[in-house]
Amino acid sequence: MLFAGDSYLFCCATENDTTNVLNLLKDFEMAYGEVVNFSKSFVFFSVNTQPATRSLICQRMGIQEAKDTSLYLGLICIIGRNKNAILGFLKDKLCKRIQSWEGGFLSKAGKELLLKMVAQALPNHAMLVFLLPLNTCKSLESTMSKHWWQSSKQSRGVTWMSWKKLCKHKNNGGLNFKDLRQYNLALLGKKAWRLLVNESTLVSRVFKARYFPNGSFLTATLGNNPSYVWRSIFEAKDLITASARKSIASGIQTSITEDHWL
Repeated sequence: MLFAGDSYLFCCATENDTTNVLNLLKDFEMAYGEVVNFSKSFVFFSVNTQPATRSLICQRMGIQEAKDTSLYLGLICIIGRNKNAILGFLKDKLCKRIQSWEGGFLSKAGKELLLKMVAQALPNHAMLVFLLPLNTCKSLESTMSKHWWQSSKQSRGVTWMSWKKLCKHKNNGGLNFKDLRQYNLALLGKKAWRLLVNESTLVSRVFKARYFPNGSFLTATLGNNPSYVWRSIFEAKDLITASARKSIASGIQTSITEDHWL
C-alpha cells in the first residue's frame, strides 16, 4: 500500500506498518507543528490486498482509497496501457480553459498571447515527466487550432493554414507556436541531460542502479519491464547523443571507440 499526502509517500504492507506510519506522522506533527491534511490524502493498494483489509486501513487512517484516475502533484499516479485515455485529462483542462475565453471578444494578438502563455503552458508539468502519445499531442494542437481560426462562438471559422506551418518561426511565415511533440522531447532531453552530467543526485543514482549500473546514460538500454517515466526519458536519448560531446581531462573515464569526444 502506498500513502500519498501533500508531501509524503509511504509504503505499507501490513496493519502494523499502518500503525507505524500514523505514529511517525504524529511525531512529525509534534516536532514541526504541522498537521497532515487527511482530506487531501489517499492510499494506493496493490491488487493482492483484500477488500476487507483495504476498508480497515482506510477507516483507521481516516482517508479514502485512491482511484485509477487520482492525481498526485497534478499528475496521474497510475499509468496503464491506454495512455491516450489516461492522459486525456490534459485535453479536458485545455478545453475548459479555452471555453472560458470564448465569451470574450479577442483580437488575433490577444488569442496568440493566450494560446502561447496559457494554453501551451498547461501540459508543461506533464511533459516534463511523461512522453505524451502522438494522438494526445495532435488532439491538444487540434483544440488550439480550432480556437485560433474560430471567428465567433457560433462559427467554426476557416482553417487557412495547418498547425504545422503555424509552428514555424515568424521569419519563415509562421506564428512561432509550439510543436508539442518536439517540445515534449526537448523537456525530456533536459531530464536526460541531468542524468548524464549530475550523477550524484538521488534520482540519477536510482535510475543508474536500475537501468545502467555499469555505464552512463549514453550507454543505457531500455531494459526489461521499464517504467513509463524511463521509457519517456529514453526517447530523448538520440537527441542527447547527437549533440553531446565529452571534453577530455585525464581521459580515465573516456572510451576512445565509443564516446563522442573532442
